[in-house]
Amino acid sequence: MGQEQQDRLSFAIVQHLRELTNSGAVTGEAAESLGVACQCLSEALKVDVDNVDQTAALKVDKSLQEVFDSAYPPKKAVTKDEEIQASGLKDQGNELMKQNQYEEAIEKYTAAIDIVPNAIYYCNRAAAYSKIGRHNDAVKDAKSALRIDANYSKAYARMGFAYLNMNKYTEAEDAYMNACRLDPNNKGYKDNLDAVKEKINAGPVGVPAMGAMPPGMGGMPPGMAGMPPGMPDMSGMDFNQILSNPAFMNMAQQFMQDPNMQAAFSQMATQFLGAGGVGGVPQEGAPGAGGVPPEVDFQAMMNNPALRDMVNNIEQQNPEVLESLRRQFRPPGDGPPPPEQ
Repeated sequence: MGQEQQDRLSFAIVQHLRELTNSGAVTGEAAESLGVACQCLSEALKVDVDNVDQTAALKVDKSLQEVFDSAYPPKKAVTKDEEIQASGLKDQGNELMKQNQYEEAIEKYTAAIDIVPNAIYYCNRAAAYSKIGRHNDAVKDAKSALRIDANYSKAYARMGFAYLNMNKYTEAEDAYMNACRLDPNNKGYKDNLDAVKEKINAGPVGVPAMGAMPPGMGGMPPGMAGMPPGMPDMSGMDFNQILSNPAFMNMAQQFMQDPNMQAAFSQMATQFLGAGGVGGVPQEGAPGAGGVPPEVDFQAMMNNPALRDMVNNIEQQNPEVLESLRRQFRPPGDGPPPPEQ
């Protein structure tokens, strides 16, 4: 910056402070302090706004406030119609999320954000980003939501979930701790924080996956290699991760105390093992351990009302745990499960 430009800027700064003092925007002791500051700056910068010659040489066409407003226009007030439009787009995004149309939901949330940069809209888009594995973007949106509302607990929970999926357990723990601080009665946040702490305490070394058991452990149980279409491939599942999740184990214990659940699992076990399934003794005419017997009606199992109620309850009480289980059953790199027909 040349000396003339520097002098022009210095003149504009002192002039702006003088005008601020004379406008009455600052009063009392603050006005006196500002007046003293103007004098000190004038002497230090060697500018005098009362000097006619300096004013003629250094004054610019626009005031410092006008220059600033031109570079950084004040935010336009949102109209009621714009709020209604943005809320409608958010609702459309929510419906698309229920239909597992995550990319389309992101478009709706983005359109809503363009109209009204709302913390809820950023948080919802963060959830959609996590659904398609864009966890870095989910963290960015959660942070944007917190810049708007620093006390938005759900934004911290979204951030924790994204960090957890990126195996950044320390960051996930910090995010869930903030979520619990803001909403101490939220059981889901507490359960997820406990799960993250379990991950941290377990360290980088875990038990091997079922498909890579050490010699003598027997590897996968007989019959698991021939799972029928529609059933998950369990060869790469980290059962240690599932069973060490305190939130999941707590809910599992609650559900297994339900007589309906006990009857459902008893029926499944009887049908599966009695027909010669995994670990069972083959009945006459049934295949041996080389595959799952055709008598087992997996569709009926998956449509069992008790099982479906269990999944619905998990999703309502702790969606993060359910999403973690879905990832375990999902092949690496595969997308979210297709919507139910």
